[in-house]
Amino acid sequence: MKKIILTLLCLYMTGTYAQDKPFVVKGKLNGTLANGRYVHYYFLKGGDLVMDSAKVQNGTYTLKGKVDHMLMLNISHRPYGGDVKIFVGPLTQVAVAHHKTLREANATGTKANLEYNKVRTALNVYMAKMDAIDKKYDVALKAKDSATQEALFAESEVIFKAMNNTVYPNYISKNTNSPIALAMLDEYLAGVIDDRKLEPLFTKLSPSIKKTAEGKRWAKLLATAKLTSIGKPAPDFVQPDTAGKPVKLSSLRGKYVLVDFWASWCGPCRAENPNVLKAYQKLKDKGFDVVSVSIDGDRKAWLKAIKEDGMPWIHVSDLKANKNEAAMLYGVDAIPQNWLLDPNGLVVEKNLRGEDLDKQIERLMAGK
Repeated sequence: MKKIILTLLCLYMTGTYAQDKPFVVKGKLNGTLANGRYVHYYFLKGGDLVMDSAKVQNGTYTLKGKVDHMLMLNISHRPYGGDVKIFVGPLTQVAVAHHKTLREANATGTKANLEYNKVRTALNVYMAKMDAIDKKYDVALKAKDSATQEALFAESEVIFKAMNNTVYPNYISKNTNSPIALAMLDEYLAGVIDDRKLEPLFTKLSPSIKKTAEGKRWAKLLATAKLTSIGKPAPDFVQPDTAGKPVKLSSLRGKYVLVDFWASWCGPCRAENPNVLKAYQKLKDKGFDVVSVSIDGDRKAWLKAIKEDGMPWIHVSDLKANKNEAAMLYGVDAIPQNWLLDPNGLVVEKNLRGEDLDKQIERLMAGK
């Protein structure tokens, strides 16, 4: 098996780690249809994405690796896929029994996996609904029925949000001492550390969970998130623009300013840029401006993306990639993320996005 370690640029995990120790995952698939295919896994470790794979033989596969603490491992037939999530730790052996599909699975071998089986069961109720929509979407796609495609996508999005906003908070609230409570918090927030979502759930966790290394890390994340919460003065920073000239955020006081964190390599960011452009063009003459902070490390890629996406506002970056000082100051763990500041530099709202971004900002500028 060939192991690849890639620097993960969209999630900035921090912490001190102990000595790595091996884990083993033995999986059994239903029948032998998957023979010859590969099963891939990945997990996050200290700011890195660790990946590996194994070939399915006689309906089984074996995945091996080394970790220094319990963490979530994602398994799929595709690299970067997350069809199945399980927990592995130092010196653990986990057995995964797959049913009709790779995703339909139960894992045993640790208490964490037995707990996550409960979560998986709850998630699958929603996933079954989304699978049914996917089949209808494929039909609409072949028929080139764009109206039906849009309707089905919107329906799927509603189900996904309901799943995310129900399954994870419910589990955490009812299992405050669970070994996977913090991991479920991570799944729920998906890298966007919003104190309005995080604090109510983190407060419920047992003292023993909060005292763990991960618990302390989450406490720091919450403290940072509260520094940029609604009504707080936005932390000031200085970064060079595309010409190398330093730009100080507070120099834009007197306007509503959208501080937008993005990167040239971030697909969701690039998809959101047209919405930011629309808002800028509509509101720039009404006391609105944008400062885009890139977490790129490649200057050429950064400048090329700005030109390709036609973004005429202020762009800054220290080109330190995942160590971008402004991103770290704002506790940015995933992108895109943004903060809307009022003329006094106070945070009015955060993580505004979508086709109606201009209307959201206009409403907030009007104090509604």
